[in-house]
Amino acid sequence: MPARSGTDVGALYDSVSPNTGDRAIGIAVGQELARHGVGTTQVLSPFEEVDTRGRLVVVGGGDLIRPLGDPFYDRFRASGPAVLNSAGVWDDADQLEYLRDYEFVSARTSREVDVLRSAVPDAQLLPCTTTTLESPDFRIEGLPDDEPAVGIHVVPHTLRLVPELVEIVDAIDRPKVFIPFTHYNYDDSFMESLPFDRSRAVVLPRLDPLELHAVMRQMSYVVVSTLHGTIFSYSQNVPFITADQRKVRNYLDDRGLSERIFHDGASLKDLVRQTEEERPDFSAQIAADRNAVHEAFARVAALAGGQKERTDEGGEGQATATNGAAEPKLLPAAEDPLTVRTFLLQQQEAVVRDRDVALAEAHRRTGDLTAQVRALGAEQRVLRAELAAGAEHTARLQADLDNALALLDGTLDRRFRAAARTVVDRIRSILVRQ
Repeated sequence: MPARSGTDVGALYDSVSPNTGDRAIGIAVGQELARHGVGTTQVLSPFEEVDTRGRLVVVGGGDLIRPLGDPFYDRFRASGPAVLNSAGVWDDADQLEYLRDYEFVSARTSREVDVLRSAVPDAQLLPCTTTTLESPDFRIEGLPDDEPAVGIHVVPHTLRLVPELVEIVDAIDRPKVFIPFTHYNYDDSFMESLPFDRSRAVVLPRLDPLELHAVMRQMSYVVVSTLHGTIFSYSQNVPFITADQRKVRNYLDDRGLSERIFHDGASLKDLVRQTEEERPDFSAQIAADRNAVHEAFARVAALAGGQKERTDEGGEGQATATNGAAEPKLLPAAEDPLTVRTFLLQQQEAVVRDRDVALAEAHRRTGDLTAQVRALGAEQRVLRAELAAGAEHTARLQADLDNALALLDGTLDRRFRAAARTVVDRIRSILVRQ
């Protein structure tokens, strides 16, 4: 193992994208290393060469380990004696042999660990580091004090899952806080474009990761559409109702909490009702996850040459870092700003396509409903015309019968008159039944 001073650790993660979850991971790694006596944590640019031999480099988490060949995500395949921290791993990630040189390899879910173990048999399961994130209090302006509020975060994917999303959210009889979370996909403007009832609502601006973490802590429960929105809530024992996604499902499966996932309007309404009736308690799972993160970072700090952990129970080490709950300073992303701009433009194009698909699907459903309403209207008009024609025909028959009866009354043959009356009465009874 290379000799290290323990005064500096490099953190390599997606520090370029305006992604709350990834940036929160960077903050949480800095906080956790500080608790274990590591002096400073330096955020490394993914666009520059990373040296893993002069100091310990912690790679991840985030959804970083993908098939080889992506010009951006390949940059996180740092070689040498590094640490892979609670990474997100795609099922088809390949050519992972470089991880055999790592000193500690971990992924955030069992399914992802299984992928890593194809190359590194002793890869470990480790909860996301944001489980131990700490944030200062943040005041939500305009939030009523007399009634608990519900946090709402939705994206185009949520609307595709639940076409009746607006009606279900509006039916929640509580103050609401609309929370932009995934800034890279412009969820703030997307939520603004949906016709929610905002008469008892607070609409938040874009906030930084620690502010968002503190916001989640103040909610009665949340409806969210992102993994780290789920983790921010779960790790602070705030009930969450979360949209179905592969990485969310994998994470919650490991904790026996997959019943907190909604995949359509019926399951969303059921989860809202259940959460209103009985608040779930995640404290046992949270404690286990936090202990796992602390133990893993005690090992990481030792690899870095750091000192003993300052534990939650009161044991002390020499934690020399001062960044605590503050965000580590972000280094310049790269010497080549054109590369960064090109990458961010590619992200924005993907976001626009995703939103266009969601809006097109919503428009198609609206068109289908409009066509159905028009077809029903046409059928109703035909039925009304048929009923009107039938009524007119019945009226004419009744008039003809009345005329015939009047003529019969004038006949001298009483027996014929009685027989005719019987026939007329039968016809009238048939007309009445119609």
